[in-house]
Amino acid sequence: MSKRQSDLFSILNVKKVKTDTENKMNENHCGAWKPKEPTFESVEQPLIEEKPSCSSKEEMDHLVLPDCWNKKQAFLFTEQYKWLEIRQGRLGCKDCSAIQHLGMRAEKHVHVSKEWIACLVTPNGSNKITRQASLRKKMREHDVSKAHNKIQDLLKESPSSDSIANFVPKANNKNIDATVKVFNTVYSLVKCNRPLSDIEGVMELQEEKGVDIGSCLHTRYSATRIAEHIAKEIKTKMFKNIIEENAKICIVIDETSAVSKKRALVIYLQCAVWSAPSPALLFVALKELVSTTAECIFSTLLSALNDCGFHNEYLKANLIAFCSDGANAMLGRRSGVAGKLLENFPKIIIWHCLNHRLQLSLDDSISKIERVNHFKMFLDKTHSIYHQSSKSQTELETIAKELELEIIKIGRVLGPGWAACSLRVATAVWHSYPELYRNFSRSSSYSGLAKRLANISFLQDLAFMIDILEEFSLLSSALQSRSTNIQKAQKLIKCTIRALENLKICTGKYESQIEGRIKSDEFKGIPFNKNKKLNTLPRNMLLEHIIQQMNLRLLLEKNNDESILSYFDLLEPSTWPHEELTSPWIAGERKLPHLNEILKYEIDLNEFRNFVDNNVKSNNAPIPATIQKAKKIVSSIAVSSAEAERGFVLMNIICTRVRSSLKVDHISDFMTINLLGKELADWDATPFVKSWLTCNHRLATDTRVRKKSAKAFCGNRLALWHLQ
Repeated sequence: MSKRQSDLFSILNVKKVKTDTENKMNENHCGAWKPKEPTFESVEQPLIEEKPSCSSKEEMDHLVLPDCWNKKQAFLFTEQYKWLEIRQGRLGCKDCSAIQHLGMRAEKHVHVSKEWIACLVTPNGSNKITRQASLRKKMREHDVSKAHNKIQDLLKESPSSDSIANFVPKANNKNIDATVKVFNTVYSLVKCNRPLSDIEGVMELQEEKGVDIGSCLHTRYSATRIAEHIAKEIKTKMFKNIIEENAKICIVIDETSAVSKKRALVIYLQCAVWSAPSPALLFVALKELVSTTAECIFSTLLSALNDCGFHNEYLKANLIAFCSDGANAMLGRRSGVAGKLLENFPKIIIWHCLNHRLQLSLDDSISKIERVNHFKMFLDKTHSIYHQSSKSQTELETIAKELELEIIKIGRVLGPGWAACSLRVATAVWHSYPELYRNFSRSSSYSGLAKRLANISFLQDLAFMIDILEEFSLLSSALQSRSTNIQKAQKLIKCTIRALENLKICTGKYESQIEGRIKSDEFKGIPFNKNKKLNTLPRNMLLEHIIQQMNLRLLLEKNNDESILSYFDLLEPSTWPHEELTSPWIAGERKLPHLNEILKYEIDLNEFRNFVDNNVKSNNAPIPATIQKAKKIVSSIAVSSAEAERGFVLMNIICTRVRSSLKVDHISDFMTINLLGKELADWDATPFVKSWLTCNHRLATDTRVRKKSAKAFCGNRLALWHLQ
């Protein structure tokens, strides 16, 4: 008999034995079953003859088996292949899922199957016999595969007490050092907002200096994957700690269209962590929006939170507030994101950003007085002259260099920007007033603007508006501070209102400088006069409108937020009615249960009574633990979306013209490293490299890479360096 025929008979013999065994198993499923002892001479791993234990039978009863198997078949194959795992009618490998990668033992075209790792192996075929044969073939091929055998060798070498995740890096410490250096390089590039394409030049420089960085992971594609992994690990660790601590959270969102003309949603999270002295404001993600509807924004927001581990159950128990700007898609109670959040997570605080409210109060006041609009039109005309013509921009730069002024900052004022921006623009006009007049008076096209500058009423209006904008800018900057909470914001707003009321009685800082500036040498060339058509602004009327709008939009006592502030005042002894206060404070204790519902935190009644008694007797009394936690939860409610605006600034730094092709997800990863990652001196790449290995990625010393093509340098250029 030839060798080929003998091989054929041996294969047929194996198939016959397998078929007989399976037919025997299928005969009587309900009766007692004893596996017949097989004579598999050509099979490498024989069947196990031991009877199933009680625990094995119980486990098999609760398993969801493949549709082509019964319990006896499943038990037989799990005994034959000890690594076999059955989950939800699919097969997997316990050993491969334990290690998931080969590390330095990896070879070309040898990879651990992702399907066997994730328990996703299913049978193929249209009938039962074909599907059974398909599973037998897949199990046999995986059992004899090279990758699976290498996994078995790793498991034999690993100590029983050590985890597999720690075992693989210990065996490759020499190679991990090179990977750590690559991770440090990528991390520094992202932190410095440099393009990841710079990594190739940096790696060449390190190789020339003799640094051992291996030959792999040196391209910008690998750098992008490394940055993604670092950002993912940072979020996982940070948000895992928040979830384990069961911290209360506040969501801050805003949208922009500055990323490659795509709409994007920036998401922040402010949380009260007990170990931190103040609330932590964390960047969550930058997500691309398919549309700007409330449904799309809401689903994108929930998806981003779920990806970070904040599932609906956690949000129902710990989400206490939501802050955004005043767009209808955001804060619409019926069809906005706020309304949808209230439907899914009731009893949360919906907060309109105080900085946006401040700007709206100023804009509404200005729109009611026509003469202010003339002032605004002049500044907008100045903006269009110096920012839409290259010739005018050249003249503007010349003026700025001569007088060393920052007139180049002139932009739109009293528009949809924030008050601090409007103040900078108006101040730039104030300091460059003489040169603006001279420049406008040279051309007949701008004679109307020159006449307006020569009107003393216009100078008075400018000084008056700067005084108002200065108060608004101080308030706006204070509201943007991370340490500002609701009670502090209330005090700041009242202080600004009192300052504006004082302007009715006395002149402001800039108004008092008008006479001195007119008499100065710089203003001698301007023939000031009074034009009846351009009268001064009605000071008291404008101030009255502004104060009225601030009371309407900003003060919490004048709107629907009255109940919220009154409940929060229970934690602030300075707001208590001490003259009428008795112990126990019955009126305060009646409000306490509702405060617990708002904060989703239980304040101990006895500790609240001690808190009241101690503050009645002494102002420096110690604060009980539950009161301290409640105060920290209140401070975690964001009063402004300024942090989202800061995120947009960082986004514009990252996404420059050179990097305009960056995807939104990549920009989000870079922002995560910038905002949440440690400083370069404090960052340790070793834990990130170890987690990189557990995700079946290559080391920097992996040899399965293409050789770099040597760069050709111009011989004449290099020869110049050797001249003496």
